Amino acid sequence: MFREKTRLYKVYHIHEVGNRNIQEGYVGVTRRSLSYRLSQHMCSKRPVGTILRQLGKDNIQIDLIAMLPKEEALTIEYNLRPKMHMGWNVRAGGDRKTVRCPICGKYLSKRKSGTVCADCLPTTFQKGHVPHNYGQGERFRLIAPDGTMYEPFSFTAFCREHNLSPQNLRQVAKGNRHHSKGWKAERIG
Repeated sequence: MFREKTRLYKVYHIHEVGNRNIQEGYVGVTRRSLSYRLSQHMCSKRPVGTILRQLGKDNIQIDLIAMLPKEEALTIEYNLRPKMHMGWNVRAGGDRKTVRCPICGKYLSKRKSGTVCADCLPTTFQKGHVPHNYGQGERFRLIAPDGTMYEPFSFTAFCREHNLSPQNLRQVAKGNRHHSKGWKAERIG
C-alpha cells in the first residue's frame, strides 16, 4: 500500500526590502516556487503588478511565512488579509466569499463589491417591459387593403397587432414583392 502524500502550499509575503511589517505588502498562497510566483506578479496587470514594477525588482523581497496543506495555508492567508484592500492585496485572502449582496445578504461568488446577486437584479428581459430601442428601427408607410395609410411608431409591434409578417412587408418595401395580404409598404426617412 502506498502512503498518501499531502501537497504543501507556501504562504508568502512580498514587501519592500527592509520593511517586514506584515500589514503592508502582499500576502498570497502558491504551490510553485517563490521566485516563479514573484515573476508572475511582476508581469501581472493587477494593482500588485503595477506596484512591484514601480518599485523595481531590486527593492522587493519575498519571504516564506509557512508551508502547509492547502486549507491550512488558505486559513493563514485569510487571517492575515480578512478584508478587501489590505496592504497591496485587492481581494480578501483565503479564497473565501467575503462580499455580500446589499439587497438579500447572500455571498457573491466573484467577491466584487458594489454589485448585487443575479436573484436581486436579473439580467434577463422582463415580460411587459419596453426594450431600450423601442421605436428606433426603420420607418415605414403602410397602406391597408382598404386604402388607409399608417406610419407606425414600432413596425414589428404594428405587424403583430394586424397579423402581418414584418419580413414580407420589408420585401414589399424593397420592391421584391407586390403586396403582403393586400398591404403595401414603402420605406420613409
